[in-house]
Amino acid sequence: MLYDIAIVGGGPAGCSAAVTAANRSLGTLLLDTGDFGLALRKSPLVKNYLGLPERSGAELMDAFTAHMKAAGTTVVPHKVLSIMPREKSFFLATPGDVYEARSVILCPGAAHGKPLEGETALLGKGVSNCATCDGFLYRGKTIGVVTNLPSAWEEVEFLAGLAAEVKLWADFPLPEEKPANVTVMAGKPRKILGEGKAEALETTAGTEPLDGLFLLRETDPLDRLLPGLRLDGPFIRVDGNLATSVPGVFAAGDAAGYPWQINKAAGEGQKALLSAASWLRENPV
Repeated sequence: MLYDIAIVGGGPAGCSAAVTAANRSLGTLLLDTGDFGLALRKSPLVKNYLGLPERSGAELMDAFTAHMKAAGTTVVPHKVLSIMPREKSFFLATPGDVYEARSVILCPGAAHGKPLEGETALLGKGVSNCATCDGFLYRGKTIGVVTNLPSAWEEVEFLAGLAAEVKLWADFPLPEEKPANVTVMAGKPRKILGEGKAEALETTAGTEPLDGLFLLRETDPLDRLLPGLRLDGPFIRVDGNLATSVPGVFAAGDAAGYPWQINKAAGEGQKALLSAASWLRENPV
């Protein structure tokens, strides 16, 4: 199915774009890890969202996602791994499927922090961002998983069914019952070690030998997402209409720059959608 617009990310910017798309009767797909605004959900109290003071971040995100889903948006609870431009559309690859849309709005949130040392050089050489894609390569082996996503627990269990041992570094509460071969590790990951292939993970608590390492994040470094996407530092470069360097692709919210505020993200989500709608009219199939 060819959608008019694919929205990458289900935080305030993505939900706002989706609601506006529904009002414009555009065929819209929203892709998110399933955590929907994870950064905002961690906020215990938000005092400056207009009209809704004294709400927790989780309460606000629940309201945003309920509004977005009630508008009839098609939601795919999977992370977008890559986007490939075609002549008049884009392919968006997830761990489960590939989707096609005429235009894309990027609202993945900010890519907090830098890649681990050694990550870029060893990506695809024992380092992976996709358990479904690459888990079978490590059947019967020892692997590591570094994640900040509660929704990634399903992938941890999937990997545990393949690997001999899973060493897990996670910064969220874990279920009490875990597969017997999952070991929760101490320390903060610092550096991936290996000559031509990942062989170990150096952390603040020591070095752990591994056959492979899975990095399951809410947002990966943005320059990996789409060929030709230009950045300004850690942010996606956009013009006054929130258009990126790739024709037909727009960006909004934290990924498009400071300030990291809910009001700004929601407003940009709407503006990016209106810009994308204009682009679609000017570039018919």
